[in-house]
Amino acid sequence: MLDKVKEIIKKIDIDGIRNFLVKNKRYIGAVGVFVLMMCILAVGTDGSASSKNPMAGAYQSYEENEDQKLLDLITNYYNAYAAGDVETLQKYATPVSAAEQSYIQNYSQFIEKYQNIKLYTKRGIDENAYLVSAYLQIKFNDIDTPVAGLDFFYVETDENGNLYINNTYGLYNQNAGEYQMDSSITALIAAFEQQEDVLALQAQVQQECNEAMLADEKLSTFVNSTLQQSITKWATDYKAQVAAEEAAKQEAEQKAAEEAKAAAEAQAAAEAQAAADAQEAANAKQGTINASDIHVRDAASSDGNSLGKVNKGDVVTVYSVANGWAKIDFNGTKAYVSADFVDVSDASAATNTTTTDNAAAGKDVVLSDTVNVRANPDSSSQKVAMAYKGDTITVLEDAGNGWSKVSYKGQAGYCKTEYLK
Repeated sequence: MLDKVKEIIKKIDIDGIRNFLVKNKRYIGAVGVFVLMMCILAVGTDGSASSKNPMAGAYQSYEENEDQKLLDLITNYYNAYAAGDVETLQKYATPVSAAEQSYIQNYSQFIEKYQNIKLYTKRGIDENAYLVSAYLQIKFNDIDTPVAGLDFFYVETDENGNLYINNTYGLYNQNAGEYQMDSSITALIAAFEQQEDVLALQAQVQQECNEAMLADEKLSTFVNSTLQQSITKWATDYKAQVAAEEAAKQEAEQKAAEEAKAAAEAQAAAEAQAAADAQEAANAKQGTINASDIHVRDAASSDGNSLGKVNKGDVVTVYSVANGWAKIDFNGTKAYVSADFVDVSDASAATNTTTTDNAAAGKDVVLSDTVNVRANPDSSSQKVAMAYKGDTITVLEDAGNGWSKVSYKGQAGYCKTEYLK
């Protein structure tokens, strides 16, 4: 039967739990099916607490050493295990991996109770550590006959003087290898397995287990079929669960990385736009609308949506002029009007006003910006010329209302006096 158990368990393939439930001679008959099911053969070192050699001394039973604290620790552990209460169980044993916790909860559904617990101890790596073989009987749900088992614990003493189970050396972790083990302790465990008194106890429990299986066909069927199938299904389901969780984690991490990248790119774009807006505002000029009922659009195109209208004489901030369109501020929004309907000052919009003395008649002025020369002293009047920055224009007379009559390349006309500095 033990060979069947090993053959089935070897088929279970969980990451880090290879050859689950198999550890050579550590299993006793049918009870060997239950890793950490309290039916595990003890694996520990020996030697009495007073001995310098851990392998020396008798294999003391609980009745001989009367260690009530140790018995309470192991009993409380089994009670939590039978209830599938992994939170409480971790008060007595640590560490307990997520995989082992899942296994305990699956297995506990079959357990009614653990009973008739007896402890056999030898000294651990030091005088504050114990190698504990725990004899017990497992009462399964709806099965009359209990079955004997032998479990192993490596018990240590914490800094407060309290005993606890160092679950690193439990059979589950010895198979799964989820936690690193001290080579000195594992060497003691290996030596312990070969001790005569340990082997004798194993043989005794093996015999009890075999007799129970022969006497109760229902127990035998449960152990050899139902329980094995449950363990195999648990292993398959848990492996799928871990894979799904890992895939979800990777997906979440990828999504977070993409969102972080998008946020960084948006931040960079916003900062670049803010810098561009600041530069644009610094270079802005004042403009005057020279016609009425002029559409203001949301794009530099006649196909752009109309946002409203401006009228002759309206003063606007002009950010730039390109491709026949002026980019202006319209009620706090950047919008566009045809450049033909905007007379742009050479003064910065930030200044907002320009003070210029009326140009003296006969004065030649070198233009500091491009200006329109119109047929009449009116912004809506026809342009007769365009005088460019650096050109010389001659002032003929003051035409009033901020206009001067000028001569440009032999062409008489009018331009705003404020441009004639």
